[in-house]
Amino acid sequence: MLLAVLTPTVLAGAVVVAADAKGTAALAVIATGSLVAAVATAAVVATRVRREVIDPLTSAAVSERLTAEEATERTRLLQAALEVRDRFDRAVASVDVEAALLRLTVRAASELLSDHDVALLLSLPEEPRVAWSVRMVGDELLPAEPVSGRPGCVALATGRTTSTPSATALGACAHLDPSTTGSDCSAVCVPFTLADRTLGVVCVTGAPGELPDADRTTTLEHIVVTTGDRLSRIRRRKGPSTPGPIDAVTGLPTGVALRSRVAELVRSHVPFCVASLRIDGTETFKREHGPAGWDDALRLLADTTGGTLRPDDVVCRLDDDRIAAVLAGCATVQAAAALERVRESLVLALTVTGVAHFTCSAGLVDGTRTTSVEEILRLADAAGQAALLQGGNRVVVAPSP
Repeated sequence: MLLAVLTPTVLAGAVVVAADAKGTAALAVIATGSLVAAVATAAVVATRVRREVIDPLTSAAVSERLTAEEATERTRLLQAALEVRDRFDRAVASVDVEAALLRLTVRAASELLSDHDVALLLSLPEEPRVAWSVRMVGDELLPAEPVSGRPGCVALATGRTTSTPSATALGACAHLDPSTTGSDCSAVCVPFTLADRTLGVVCVTGAPGELPDADRTTTLEHIVVTTGDRLSRIRRRKGPSTPGPIDAVTGLPTGVALRSRVAELVRSHVPFCVASLRIDGTETFKREHGPAGWDDALRLLADTTGGTLRPDDVVCRLDDDRIAAVLAGCATVQAAAALERVRESLVLALTVTGVAHFTCSAGLVDGTRTTSVEEILRLADAAGQAALLQGGNRVVVAPSP
């Protein structure tokens, strides 16, 4: 009777008394069953305590720790962004050459977003389509490369910063199309403007869904806007390298300044070099682009040469076709390297101005090895002609007499 009452609560205990029907054994069954019930109750209570108390406390602690770590990481990124911004602001104030300015901008953006890819995408004149791409590899800014298909860009069209988590998302820029780039990506495009014209965008790409945080995006916008402001000031700054008559087209001094500078260096026994620069294929360029196009090209060559060479180097216009430069205190090796930088700067300048594409060649002569200005110019022109005969777009040094 007692066993019937206790079953099934003490089912486990009933097994214990299967061979003993005495009352003392029945009491043992009762005790065993009570213990099992107590254990089961304790297990239920423990489960509830874990679910309702311990798990929420653990989750809160983990969440609090993750929040603290995220806050620490955001603070670190913000401090790094502000450091890049401060260094960029200091550096940009002293840049007076357009190519150097663009190089500084891409480098700053690459350092700010070292976990992303950065490119300067330059547009077609008056069209919101990408024509050239300029990228940084290490500390070197690669030459501008044409972008096939001239794809569109939302930031170019709107003049505002745009972002997309995926190149396949609705409204993503055409230049991100995976069918042409080979892979999906996230992207932020910040328009690069000059006055009321959008010249291009700084495009930052990363893995799908991995957009830069708001602080670094704001810093990138500051860098790009500051670049546009500085570029405007550079282009407004005009003036001859030395006093004297001014060429109406280029704003450069004329051959009078060259003769004066050469005479001064000869009297001072300072070594110097003279370069004669010409646009390759002059007659063809004039025929295809007319007088206005020719003047634009000559102005760009003059501005690029004057902006790339040192402030005390005299750059002047000799005649309709020739621009000359006097480089003081250097041998032909250093002067040739400076003129190569002029050619490199010209490539970048052409991509942001809309001037019809052209190249230039330069003839270079050591001025201390000649007896007159006429002889200097003759040798420089001969070296320049040799550059043209070798295919153009190069610097040739005149052989020693």
